[in-house]
Amino acid sequence: MKSVPTLLVLKALDRESAHGYRIATWINQTSEGALELKEGTLYPLLHNLEQKGLIEGEWQHEAGQREVRIYHLTDRGRRQLRQEEVVWERFAKGVNHVMQQGGVLSDPV
Repeated sequence: MKSVPTLLVLKALDRESAHGYRIATWINQTSEGALELKEGTLYPLLHNLEQKGLIEGEWQHEAGQREVRIYHLTDRGRRQLRQEEVVWERFAKGVNHVMQQGGVLSDPV
């Protein structure tokens, strides 16, 4: 569960390069409001991912607008995303199996 924000940010950047607010908005909209990355979580995470070489950021300035840092996924980040997806699929499958079980707990034999 701890790596879910990392997985979500890497997945967002696998789609397209974006600034932090755009990443957070995409995650929120795509999850139909179920997932929200607040600034206090998102920006330290982006900084950490950049330090690890999983993403790269560059400042961009458009006329009449403030400067924004646009992030994109590196090859290393793309490989990490694929690994994280495998772990997530296994985790989600396990949770789904448990949630679908009925009946009572039995004592170990």
